[in-house]
Amino acid sequence: MDDVDAVVLALGAKGTRAVVSSSPGLARAAPELSRAASLGGIDVVTTRIWLDRYVRVENPANVLSRFDGLRGAGGTFFMLDMLQREHEVELWGGEEPKGSVLACDFYNGGAVACMSDEDIIKLLMDELLPAAVPAFAEANALDSHVVRCPGAVTWFSPGSFESRPPLQTSLSNVVCAGDWVRMGEREHGAKGLCQERAYVSGLEAANALTRSRDALADVRARGGVGGPHPVLPVRADEMQVVLGRAANKAVMDALTPFGLASPWVR
Repeated sequence: MDDVDAVVLALGAKGTRAVVSSSPGLARAAPELSRAASLGGIDVVTTRIWLDRYVRVENPANVLSRFDGLRGAGGTFFMLDMLQREHEVELWGGEEPKGSVLACDFYNGGAVACMSDEDIIKLLMDELLPAAVPAFAEANALDSHVVRCPGAVTWFSPGSFESRPPLQTSLSNVVCAGDWVRMGEREHGAKGLCQERAYVSGLEAANALTRSRDALADVRARGGVGGPHPVLPVRADEMQVVLGRAANKAVMDALTPFGLASPWVR
């Protein structure tokens, strides 16, 4: 490997564990990474499906939940042909597009992972997708791909926050990126398991390196642009959300002295 000036660890708990366990020096210099490596992960099954026709879906990003066929997992499906219209030919490997292309994922999908590839695609095409959008029942899968990723996604378990890695580690030239990263004073409105938070943390990780005097000087010496990348904040909550939160707080302030729990949580 070539010498590098800085490193962005864009890893989950499983990847962090592999890196730290193979580098005693890193574990000693950045104990916060050792704590992060102790956290658990959940199994993910990710699929891609190429259809023989286009299916009209209102939103390109969608959630599947409360279906028995999920076997306890949470599901999502993304219409890649809608999200990547300018690159649809690439989605078909350079061939002429024939229909919709889907990315369907199962989170906490250990039970789904035990199924065969054929049964997973059948579950999606015959049961889950038509239940969400009936037009999927008229489509057929021309090709498909299934990948199992055991322990690949962060488990945001109760009490895990303090062990999650910080944006800036004890080493000035090592930073962390990912949806599980604590961003401290750079904290963002995108919370929890989401691609938006992962993206923002990546920008902030790069910004943290450019704010370092030595790193910034080196970037400029190599002809780089340098300087922080702008990060857009989450837009303010709409009025009904603000009022609902205030009403809930008023109710809880009245109930708490009597030892009563929130009526919204069961």
